[in-house]
Amino acid sequence: MEVYTDKRAGERCRHTAIMEFSLFNRDHFYVAQTINHSDDGLCFKAEIPLKPGATVLIRAENLHPNGACNGDCLGLRSLTLAEAKWCKAMLDESEPFYEIGAQYYLPEY
Repeated sequence: MEVYTDKRAGERCRHTAIMEFSLFNRDHFYVAQTINHSDDGLCFKAEIPLKPGATVLIRAENLHPNGACNGDCLGLRSLTLAEAKWCKAMLDESEPFYEIGAQYYLPEY
């Protein structure tokens, strides 16, 4: 039985946003969807798996249309590098996908 220990220091914020990611220094981007995020990382679902340790470029757009943010989007970066920490197959769904946890590399400026 797989045991998952939450190692995220910041509080999680549930906010769904469409994002794209690519393996670092690769041209092809994959579409994904955020599940939750915090100041130090995020969880997202994608159609392809990522190996823990993989460096990814994450690009999220239209986080808050018309410049409005009710607080749900705080901590979600629009462009950042992150390291995949874990990947879990969700094969029991109607369309198989993977949940991926990633930690941001550098603090936000």
